[in-house]
Amino acid sequence: MEISKERIAEFKKLFQEKSDREITDAEAYEGAHNLVGFFEVLLECEQRDRQRQRRLKKEPEGFTLDDGEYTCSICHQQQAKGEIWYDKFGITCALCRKAVQTGAVPAFACEQRNSWYPMWQLEDKFGIKHPTARKLVREGKLKARIVLAENGKPYEYIFLKKENPEFVDPDRYSPGRKSWDRNHNKVMNGRIREEKIKARKEWEAEQKKIREILRKHRG
Repeated sequence: MEISKERIAEFKKLFQEKSDREITDAEAYEGAHNLVGFFEVLLECEQRDRQRQRRLKKEPEGFTLDDGEYTCSICHQQQAKGEIWYDKFGITCALCRKAVQTGAVPAFACEQRNSWYPMWQLEDKFGIKHPTARKLVREGKLKARIVLAENGKPYEYIFLKKENPEFVDPDRYSPGRKSWDRNHNKVMNGRIREEKIKARKEWEAEQKKIREILRKHRG
């Protein structure tokens, strides 16, 4: 799309107001061109979503997407054309779609990605390795929603935050964070002690000077 000189001038003015820095016409053209391209992508996504919503009214059970490869909103595995589903729950693979339909995984997990952790994040955020996590699930110490594969074995584990409240604040419970906190507190306490000692020595030195000055005046 061709960008007029007026639009480029407006972009330069806006950029200077926001960043307090002037840019050249070439930089302004590139920035404006990228911005227009970004909005074109957003418009294309919006139009595509509207088309899917209209189709969903005619096919309420959902339909497969044949216009490219997509990633499942639950397991995040990329699926080929015709192997990914779009329905009222969003975009899911066949296995995760079935888990949502049967209630094994709540529907909100499709859109509210920050409401749960997958297995790999337990190790990344909390230091809990996969074998340990599975053991804790068997012992009932962790609550998992499980997506089953066609052979009946676990395909994906979903750990809802509301069902595992100890995971709501990963920074609080992370072993790495605890170690950092201990070291940080140790360093800070050491600095506080050093500052107290320094302040005490400075005060004593100041008192010594005062006493010397008083002795000189008395003498």
